Amino acid sequence: MRRVVILCTVPLLVLAAAGAGLFVWNSQQQQAGPAEPGAVPSTSSTPSTDGAPSGDASELTGEQQAAKAISSCRREVALAESVLGAAGDGTGHWREHVQAQTDLTLGRNTDAQTKAIFKRSKLAGPSDVAKYQTAKAGYKAESGACKAVKGADEEQTDHLAVCRARLDKVTSALTNADLVMKDWSNHLADMRKSAGGEVHDAQAVWLDTWRKAPPNLEKYAAAMDTLAKTKSCPR
Repeated sequence: MRRVVILCTVPLLVLAAAGAGLFVWNSQQQQAGPAEPGAVPSTSSTPSTDGAPSGDASELTGEQQAAKAISSCRREVALAESVLGAAGDGTGHWREHVQAQTDLTLGRNTDAQTKAIFKRSKLAGPSDVAKYQTAKAGYKAESGACKAVKGADEEQTDHLAVCRARLDKVTSALTNADLVMKDWSNHLADMRKSAGGEVHDAQAVWLDTWRKAPPNLEKYAAAMDTLAKTKSCPR
């Protein structure tokens, strides 16, 4: 996946943003629809048992146990990847939202262009959050998934190792996706509170959020880049 770099000159731009971007918070308020939490389309389907043998583990040979382990491992990776896929739209929209403020402050966006980006990304926000939360709630990581199995043949051992490495990278990406989605969700909540008159100095709140957003976005982008270079589970 191509890594998108968020400009990290934010601390130096805050003073400029206070002037050049003063309209931002109010424009977000005017264009925002009601923000309800909401979830992301899964990108992976849960694999079948792939013909793995059934029966009591004590009655199975090492190779049969390994076949079952590989099947369970593939399923675990697919489930984890589906949750990660559910974060895709939300992380993208939040990145656009933050970048719009950065570009406005640098003079790369006009007021009209910035307003349009804010409107488009923010209106998608409630669905972004709901999709991610739904996917996350339906997934519980299996302890010990993809661990080595005694008695597995060479090919099975290799398959488990590849899948285990894949699962590790997916898990890392999920951790970072969760941080980004929390930032997005929190900003949407701030917008709701502001619309209800509950936020004092809403513009300052937004600028503080904007300044703090890049690190989590960068970590997520790096984790996704690493995942893209990691082998998928063998079939």
